[in-house]
Amino acid sequence: MSGKKWQTIALIAIAAICLIVAIVLFVVAGHGDGYKKVLGVICGILLVVLSGLFLLYWWLSRDTEPNFFLYNRRTKQNMSVNELTPQIVIDRMTFFLAQIADSPELLWSGDVLERGSNFGHRGVYRPLVAYKMLYDMGDKEPDSPYWEYLENASEDVIRILCNSLERVGEKQIVRAFLMILEAEPTPGPQMKDFLRRNVGYFSNRMFLYVKRFIDYFY
Repeated sequence: MSGKKWQTIALIAIAAICLIVAIVLFVVAGHGDGYKKVLGVICGILLVVLSGLFLLYWWLSRDTEPNFFLYNRRTKQNMSVNELTPQIVIDRMTFFLAQIADSPELLWSGDVLERGSNFGHRGVYRPLVAYKMLYDMGDKEPDSPYWEYLENASEDVIRILCNSLERVGEKQIVRAFLMILEAEPTPGPQMKDFLRRNVGYFSNRMFLYVKRFIDYFY
């Protein structure tokens, strides 16, 4: 269960306890007299106010801002992070890439990756874009013209892509990618086999990355 759910449960539970104790105090005060009755009523009122403040805080802190990966357009609410799936992440990243580049070709040969404003606070989307570019490449058939994008990729694009992945710990796969790219400047059987075999890996790494940093995607 996420921290936000625990917070919601705790706030509602505390508010309910305060309200129950307040009712008990009112009942007891009704059978008392003198200062005990007055004290019971005052404590009961304070507990009712406290219960209301807890509920108000919960209401104001609700998760109402759309999260890029969790927002459900049908319900107009953010779903639980536990409902997130790798396919949802892939679909959302497909949409994201379409927003920052007019075509996949521009991702590989243009200056799209150099525009810092495209990648959110502290470049949180950069690793996801790098993963998704390799995922899309590996998801194509060996004879697909899509492979030409990698063949025509600029040095800057390759550098940024690799740096983005290395920053999230992907040194081994980046090293393998660069070694194969050096041996096969024109994507050949080795590169195609490498990327196609790692499609599942790229998908899983995107999914884990999004879950880890889910609060950064508002």
